[in-house]
Amino acid sequence: MQQAELHISSLIVHMRPHKSESIKKSINAFCGAEVVSISEQGKGIVLLESSHQREIMEVIDNINDLDGVLNTGLVYHEFEKIEYEEEKSPESKEII
Repeated sequence: MQQAELHISSLIVHMRPHKSESIKKSINAFCGAEVVSISEQGKGIVLLESSHQREIMEVIDNINDLDGVLNTGLVYHEFEKIEYEEEKSPESKEII
């Protein structure tokens, strides 16, 4: 059995309203990130899925570096350990 982690987080991103569309496109381009909504005042809700906690921090740093982003705050974070069996490739043969 192999183990992996699944991290699910939500963020609130404060941004300049006139930059919201370009910021949304940039955030959606990040692996595992999805902008769920953005208000007219420039507050966005972002969902993140990742396999490591450090990836969450990297995405937050990348969002904060976007032109027009004022602040990003972590609202929620949960992780689960997932167990799975590694599949054998069709070419592999068992030796008995």
